[in-house]
Amino acid sequence: MVFRIRFVALQLLLVFAVAQAAGLVVGSLFLAQDIQVMEDPSDPANALYFLGGILVSTAVLMAVLYFYKGTWFFKAVEALLMFVAANLFFSFFLDGVAALGVAVGLVALRLLFEPFRQYLLLFSTVVVGGLLGASLEFFPVLLFVVLLAAYDFAAVFLTKHMVFLAKRLDERKASFSVGFKQKRQEVQLGTGDFVVPIVLAVSVLNGFGPFLALAAGLGAVLGLGGLLWHMESRKGYFPGLPPIVGGQLLLVGVGFLVKTVLGG
Repeated sequence: MVFRIRFVALQLLLVFAVAQAAGLVVGSLFLAQDIQVMEDPSDPANALYFLGGILVSTAVLMAVLYFYKGTWFFKAVEALLMFVAANLFFSFFLDGVAALGVAVGLVALRLLFEPFRQYLLLFSTVVVGGLLGASLEFFPVLLFVVLLAAYDFAAVFLTKHMVFLAKRLDERKASFSVGFKQKRQEVQLGTGDFVVPIVLAVSVLNGFGPFLALAAGLGAVLGLGGLLWHMESRKGYFPGLPPIVGGQLLLVGVGFLVKTVLGG
């Protein structure tokens, strides 16, 4: 068997790996500053809140796509998310007014120069993933990512409504995804598939330390790599979270056994 993967897929895998590493760095900053958005990070109900929010958001998005035929709404939502992420991140290094100015400038660049969009999307996923990971302990995150991976599988292969969303958003050039295209080759990965593994890795960092957090990051990269290899001979839409989260949990488990054997 020959291992072969297209250049665009390698580009995506490299960008994904960089995003996971950056997410751990940003998450560690949030942890060091004790910045979080949840009152009780250990409450398992938080997993259900987040999952419920995703389900409601998906339903709303489908309704908007049905009744609204334009593109500016999606650009406005995207710009708002980018602004919040940039303002939050740069407030670590700048005073309030300066951080606000940088955030506004970055969003303006995105609106004026379309190629800048993908970089800001990646930046936003890193910040959001780092913040959520720092806001929840491992076990609520574990419950959340397992449920979300199961939902991702069902939404792509069973109900197929995620495929509908992806196609309709792509038609309006409003897809919340990172992708690469070269000639007839194209590959995309949703921003959620970037955010969720960062959340899990940062929660592992918070609960178990850097060794297992790195194992989680590596597991995510290997999981995506396996999916991209599987897609080499197949076209269509595939759920990203099951192999990504599965790879993370597998390597975290292996890392935990290694630490136990070595007495670490």
